[in-house]
Amino acid sequence: MYKKFFEYLIFDPFFLTKNSISFFYKFFVERSLKNLFYKKKLDRILNIKKKNFHKRDVINEPISKNIKKQYNPEIIDLARIYKFIKNEKPFTILEFGVGYSTIVMAQALHENYLKFDKKKKNKIRNLKMFKIFSVDTSKKWIKNTSNQVPKHLKKYISFNHSKVKTILYNGEVCHIYEKIPDINPEFIYLDGPHPLDPTGQVNNISFKCKERTPISADICFLESTLLPGTNILVDGRTNNVRFLTRNLKRKYKIKWDVQSVVNILM
Repeated sequence: MYKKFFEYLIFDPFFLTKNSISFFYKFFVERSLKNLFYKKKLDRILNIKKKNFHKRDVINEPISKNIKKQYNPEIIDLARIYKFIKNEKPFTILEFGVGYSTIVMAQALHENYLKFDKKKKNKIRNLKMFKIFSVDTSKKWIKNTSNQVPKHLKKYISFNHSKVKTILYNGEVCHIYEKIPDINPEFIYLDGPHPLDPTGQVNNISFKCKERTPISADICFLESTLLPGTNILVDGRTNNVRFLTRNLKRKYKIKWDVQSVVNILM
């Protein structure tokens, strides 16, 4: 028993504090985000029964292309992205992967717009202010999300459909959308495509292999024209974050929320 204890202490020095860190994270961070979610009435915006916010989906289930139902909303993730947009105040957002996040971000943009000094609009070099451009491979889920958008938020969202192809970028196998919106966003939210969506192969390597993680390279092509201060939030997809940090040219400050598996590149 003691031998095992010292092995953990040497090879995993944080094992003694993991439970306490998780406790404080849930008590302070998650609790704060949950309170924000309900305080801002985001549950009503999404129009979903409150009980469904507490159902956990099996995220590690075998990857299947035949997804028949929408995952339950993750209120911590949604509250986090809502808070981020409210604080950072981007004018134009590019989202990879439609969903509940599209609606929550639109609500944050709507609230920012109401407080925006309209006299300054002509002084800002941006013709697509207070707009989310969301791109997805699935026409089904684009339609599904579009039908859930409240009327007062529809003007803030532009839905875009595109296929995804497998390519080589700097000698690394990855994928890109064939057609993305021609915009210059100040905020990018990466939560798509579905791992099995990319078509094609490189040297017989494809993303139809269910053990392969998604590796999106779209941001690498966008980086040269992005404005200084553009923020990127990656939901999960840790391997994709490693790819981006290897290939992006700018020096980003990376905030990694290990508890929620979220990375923010600033």
